[in-house]
Amino acid sequence: MKITIFFFLFLLLYAFQTNACLNYYYSLDKDGHLYELGETWKFPFNKNFNLELNVSKLKNLEKKLKEEKNYMLLSDYAVCLMKIGKAKEALTILAELYKHYPNEYQIASNLGTAYELNGKNDSALKYIKRGLQLNPHDHEDSEWIHIKILEAKQKLKTDPSYLDKQSVLQLSEKQKKDSAIRNQLDIQLKERVPFTPGPDAIIVSLFNDLGDLSANLRSIEYARAYYQIAKDYYGGKKGLFDPKIKEMTLLIGKYKNVQPQKDNKRESSNIKIHGINYKDILIDNTHDYKINWNEINVNTTELLAMADLSQTLEEVKQIADKDTCELKLIKEHDNFIKSKPITKEWESSEQEEKNNLLFYIGGAVIFILTFLFYKLKRKK
Repeated sequence: MKITIFFFLFLLLYAFQTNACLNYYYSLDKDGHLYELGETWKFPFNKNFNLELNVSKLKNLEKKLKEEKNYMLLSDYAVCLMKIGKAKEALTILAELYKHYPNEYQIASNLGTAYELNGKNDSALKYIKRGLQLNPHDHEDSEWIHIKILEAKQKLKTDPSYLDKQSVLQLSEKQKKDSAIRNQLDIQLKERVPFTPGPDAIIVSLFNDLGDLSANLRSIEYARAYYQIAKDYYGGKKGLFDPKIKEMTLLIGKYKNVQPQKDNKRESSNIKIHGINYKDILIDNTHDYKINWNEINVNTTELLAMADLSQTLEEVKQIADKDTCELKLIKEHDNFIKSKPITKEWESSEQEEKNNLLFYIGGAVIFILTFLFYKLKRKK
């Protein structure tokens, strides 16, 4: 009985220690208000897709496609092809799929993206609008931004100075304080950045808006980093971004002594972030991986022949794995990678993790010794 009680006390202590050592990161907006960022401060944008992971997905998708004949698998296959640079082949597949399934919003949306990557913005706008008509909440209500981007591309074709006069989104001051818009823009940029190397005037405009939104709503640290990405990676004008970067730097200095209130329930858990540079959150995701094209099927005729284009969506749902058809661009996290910690906060976090490990090992040793002592005492 005593040993059972001790065991439960140990588990209780374990749970308490686990909770106590969580780190919660904070930042400040331009008015000095603190915002909790959660258990990590780094929310990266990847400059490119994880090629190795997408090649692996393509192989798995082809295998399943041969077995299940599922046309949605073929749509997912086309998405992966776009991510490894085969946008032309993806367009051929998706255009054919749309002929058979004009009411599937995923296919319409993917087809719009394929047209855009092939430089056909008029057609891209048509099918992105079609996807939004079929599912107004696609991509977590953010597809209105995709439409604005394509409309800006159309304007730039006839007026190269279009973005010198206005932004892509043309947000009002009220909208620049809307957290929903900040989240939607973040979603669209995370999807778009891997497809779009710098320089790029449209991405400059979008990161400018994201910087303004973040300064108003969440983090002057992040706002400065977003302005740096717009200027230093995407080629934004120094005259616009240098003053904004300077303003955020001054505010960071002004609020350097502002700290979140200590939560007595969590030891050393409240940490205010500092020192973010844009290179901290703009990550190279290639890992020097080289694609062996002999391993990838890019024959669109063969691929289309693998799918049963007479299937209905209901039939597909009955025979397919529930998770198989969820490779939508915004739902994926395959392009997220962890980078090496570089700040004192992260170094502190790593040390705490080591301390936690020592605590658990020590607790286990104490438990074993207590158990052995109890057994020996009973024998006597």
